[in-house]
Amino acid sequence: MRLTKICPGFVVFLLIILSGIIFISLWWNWANQPICVFQAGKRECPEISFIVRKGDGIDVISSNLLKKGLVRSPLAFKIQVFKNNLIRKIQAGEFYLSSGDSPLEIAKILTRGTFDKKVTIIEGWRAEEIGGYLRKEGINIDFEVWRKEVYKRELEGYLFPDTYMIPKDASVEKIITILTTNFNKKFSSDLEKAALAKGIDKHSVVILASLIEREVKDEKDRPIVAEILLKRLAKNWPLQVDATVQYAIANERCSKQTIDCDWWPKKMSNKDLNIDSPYNTYLNRGLPPGPICNPGLSAIKAVIYPQPSPYWFYLSDSEGHIHYARTNKEQLENIKRYLK
Repeated sequence: MRLTKICPGFVVFLLIILSGIIFISLWWNWANQPICVFQAGKRECPEISFIVRKGDGIDVISSNLLKKGLVRSPLAFKIQVFKNNLIRKIQAGEFYLSSGDSPLEIAKILTRGTFDKKVTIIEGWRAEEIGGYLRKEGINIDFEVWRKEVYKRELEGYLFPDTYMIPKDASVEKIITILTTNFNKKFSSDLEKAALAKGIDKHSVVILASLIEREVKDEKDRPIVAEILLKRLAKNWPLQVDATVQYAIANERCSKQTIDCDWWPKKMSNKDLNIDSPYNTYLNRGLPPGPICNPGLSAIKAVIYPQPSPYWFYLSDSEGHIHYARTNKEQLENIKRYLK
């Protein structure tokens, strides 16, 4: 029996082909793995905003995904899109994506843009107002679950007011993640360092900012009022902030009535000012136990960068204008003049 002599060149060719197959297989497996790594047995994969604009082609989208650290390979993402016939299904809009998702999972998420709802959360809303607004805008969440989850996790003050694109079928957990992720982005490490340098921790900043958000409309007045409150705290004076009493009253009156409750009652009697609540800053010195609403960046910066003044008192008239006083006597005169 004669053995056919194998050409060395053919062997080299086969080895090249085999090596190529192995390389492509290894690359494909690597490229389709999520970027997010495990840390201490737990994934740390925060969601980030990703925008697909009208007219963006697959090359632009895949390149942007790479720049955002969401995929390992633009080519692998494009292959998955074409392989799964998703090219015509990708929607324009804002998405919240995680590097813990695979390229195929990300591609599928990008096809759901038409189901997103654009919502604008206003500065100064408390958690219940946000939940009620989301319900009225067609976001399918259970209001009581929302309220329970926010207060269980002590998130009042950390649901950042902004404009968002939120999936109509988003869970309470998903929405909380979107809002708190934005808060952590806006309340930057630089702002936190600036606050700590002045002896104010992050939570205290948020509490004070929530008071200012409800009390002061005009941005130019906010740093002045912030300085007044900080001075009163340093002297251990009661803050005497009406908005904290409104918050306490609503907590008592709205324990059962939910979405349509009056969360900020304007008419308050002397009896109301004596409501037995840790949030009542007329009766209790120091800061209230937590934020009373969700403040925006302007109020947060006012606390961190207050404006010195000779004033120790202020009041807001019926049109929202702030009037200042140096002494209690001047404050009483302002009350007679502006609060009829």
